[in-house]
Amino acid sequence: MSKPLAERFDFILLLGGLSALTALTIDITAPATGVIARDLSVAESLGSMIVGVYFLAYGVGQLFWGLLSDAFGRKKVLLISLALFAAASIGAALATDFWMLIGFRAAQGLSAGAPVIARAIVRDIGSGVVAAKLLAVLMAVTAIAPMIAPIMGAGLLVLFSWRAIFVFLALFGIALLLLSAFNAKETIKETRPERFSIGFVVHAFKYLFRQRDFLVGMGISSLTFGGYASILSLGAVVVEQTYDLPPSAFGAIFAIGAIFILAGTVIVRVLVGRIGLRNIGVLAVSILGLATLIHAALFFTVPTLNVFWAAVCVYMLAFGMILPSAQAVAMEPAGDMPGFASSVLGAMLMLAGALGAVVAGALLDETHIAISGTMAIFGALAVACFVAARLYDRRKAKG
Repeated sequence: MSKPLAERFDFILLLGGLSALTALTIDITAPATGVIARDLSVAESLGSMIVGVYFLAYGVGQLFWGLLSDAFGRKKVLLISLALFAAASIGAALATDFWMLIGFRAAQGLSAGAPVIARAIVRDIGSGVVAAKLLAVLMAVTAIAPMIAPIMGAGLLVLFSWRAIFVFLALFGIALLLLSAFNAKETIKETRPERFSIGFVVHAFKYLFRQRDFLVGMGISSLTFGGYASILSLGAVVVEQTYDLPPSAFGAIFAIGAIFILAGTVIVRVLVGRIGLRNIGVLAVSILGLATLIHAALFFTVPTLNVFWAAVCVYMLAFGMILPSAQAVAMEPAGDMPGFASSVLGAMLMLAGALGAVVAGALLDETHIAISGTMAIFGALAVACFVAARLYDRRKAKG
């Protein structure tokens, strides 16, 4: 128990569970989006809203949870967030029509403050390489969710119905609530209730959006996530329509892609101490650029499932590397406002995810284009963000 928090297994495991909450909440519904839409008598394309509305609501909610945790303490705010999340999950399980479900899904997103508070806790107890290593561990734990959550969702669909998915999420939220109540430690040194004000928010926004590292880290991670969101929102529908696979099979192939996310986080964990965050960023964006070119080429052809999913896996590898490294860079200039910085970072991530789901929905036809097109667009924007930052640095260096 005398170990620093950043090295305590039980504490890291709890942070991992908190960080994985949103990934689990999204990914467990991935096989069910089309099934839910059909069961509640709406068009299958509207199934993407089950993911998209969560992204949007989660992004809005994060702006408040991080600020609240800065003002009143991490643990107290975390417990409130988890209690509200469990209640919203129960409501979703009991929804009687599609729009009621969407309402409770939005409530889930608004109440899911656990991941943003977990990121703020990381910044409380470390920075730089320490933070990057810890974020990579949390991302690795989070990456396990895409490996098992779609399979769990598909299994619950087969054994029970889509409602069982939301019952499970309620139970998971309650379990995290109990673990946090007994095991979580307050990591903020001094609460600052005066920060829960419009004046502070305006000041903090102005400060963060003048920081080069924050803008670049946020831009690259958010845009990369936007492309990844396409597979979450409509992946099951695309593989069913294009390749005649049932929703239960989607969970299995999605798990293969999730292994590449996990591989990306492991690469960051192993290499960041040796080559530094900047070089990790170059490597990650290079892989993302390759994935972008592949998906751009696939936009003009009809690939087999093997080729299509291999391209998705390359994108997932880049995503697994970019998220922890770019977010560690973004959090560096957070100073004494890590909760708020984490909130803004998460909000932009989810805004990009919601936009990615919308773009995928607009591109949806009976081919793979909804996924490849979205990944090509958002991947190209993320690479452009990185290149623009490097050109800016060179210009600044020349005076």
